[in-house]
Amino acid sequence: MANTKTLLQNISSLVHNGLMTEAEAAKYRNRLDRQVQAQEQAAQVLALVPKANEFMTPGVQYSISDLVLGLLGIKAPCHGYAETKAEQKHRDGVAKPLVKAVLEHIGATTVGTGAQTKYMVEPQLPALTTLDQVDEA
Repeated sequence: MANTKTLLQNISSLVHNGLMTEAEAAKYRNRLDRQVQAQEQAAQVLALVPKANEFMTPGVQYSISDLVLGLLGIKAPCHGYAETKAEQKHRDGVAKPLVKAVLEHIGATTVGTGAQTKYMVEPQLPALTTLDQVDEA
């Protein structure tokens, strides 16, 4: 598959040669931009999964602000930090959705609703292979 730069050049060439209108080109450029952003977010999620597995203790409930702090190092007002409007916008619009995508990827469960929502990873029970192991214990 062609890379993004090549695709954008091809779209521009089609417009220049009169084979595509500027409105059609804008539609394809936007579609390409959305696809690139989705791929970048997926890469960010996969990069944070090991850190989330390391940070979260199974069975412990975490609020989203504690997870954002633990995974991304971004403090919230509940941590005693006076944030600016721009910082709040970044935390609410970028950091929280990214952490929620990581939680969804690792299969975290949610407890509660709204501002009281907590997230946790279920503890893993050891697998039993035979009934003889149960009798021995």
